[in-house]
Amino acid sequence: MPRRSRHPGAGRVKGSAPLPTAEFRRIARAFGWSRDPSLVGDDAAVLADGTVLCCDALTESVHFRFDWSKPADVGWKAVAANVADCLAMGARPESAVWSVGMGRDWEEKIFAGLAKGALEACRTFGVKLVGGDTVRTAATGFVSLAMTGRLVAKPWPRSGARPGDLLVLLGTTGPSAAGLCVFRKEARGHNALRKAHQRPQPPLELWERSLRLGVHAAIDISDGLSSETHHLSVQSRVKIVLERPALAPSPELEEAAEKLGESAWDWVLHGGEDHALLLSVPARAAWNLPMGARVIGRVEDGKGVVLEDPSGRRRRLAAQGWAHS
Repeated sequence: MPRRSRHPGAGRVKGSAPLPTAEFRRIARAFGWSRDPSLVGDDAAVLADGTVLCCDALTESVHFRFDWSKPADVGWKAVAANVADCLAMGARPESAVWSVGMGRDWEEKIFAGLAKGALEACRTFGVKLVGGDTVRTAATGFVSLAMTGRLVAKPWPRSGARPGDLLVLLGTTGPSAAGLCVFRKEARGHNALRKAHQRPQPPLELWERSLRLGVHAAIDISDGLSSETHHLSVQSRVKIVLERPALAPSPELEEAAEKLGESAWDWVLHGGEDHALLLSVPARAAWNLPMGARVIGRVEDGKGVVLEDPSGRRRRLAAQGWAHS
């Protein structure tokens, strides 16, 4: 099953940068934004009154399967994805509405499970689910959720990274992709990785403790670290340097990769749906990093994304996360 698709917000940011993907170009053409790429690409839209607005959709058989995730897990993920998008813009999530397309074969207990999981996530992340809509589809079903948030400072656009900044990761990358692999290969055990895929945890508490860092730019790691850093590089017109030792896979990922015949490094660099946050912050912020946040790289003049080993040798890092067509 492919990783969940992302839908960029339409929030205006300063400056203008090339659209990095076919998905962005399609959106810009359809809405007449081709002459101003800054209108598309951030994790959420920022309205004139400081409200942040985002939306996300999950479709059955593409983004979830009920033999791998319970309906409550799907409801949780719909909320979590939007929470991460709000946080990535520097906004505290507040309210949500959803639309549920009841699949042709869905029973009422599936809707009840979706609602249970969504409400659990809302309580966890301080969000109120205030309304929505339900329809019956002719085939597979879907869950679509929109969320509002409130800026706590200036917006954190993808175009704001500056040479000299440090790259700070809140959360981890790799466990969700590893959990997906466990499901695909019908492997036994690895319950923590299964749960990481079923119920991702946007780092709300760590985000709260990072507000003092003076964030210049941020992005939600939903499609994979390699893909998201390329978005950051293109939108900010900078080079992203990722430090390989800072990204070393955990022993748990290494053990799972060995058993499943996979690469733990691929999960860390290219796996999606962990909903960690990548921040570009001024170098002086290194003195104020909260426990749990870690520096994984830096921003330089130039373009592209490179992976740097301890000796200083670099290699280009291709964007190999989830690609939208």
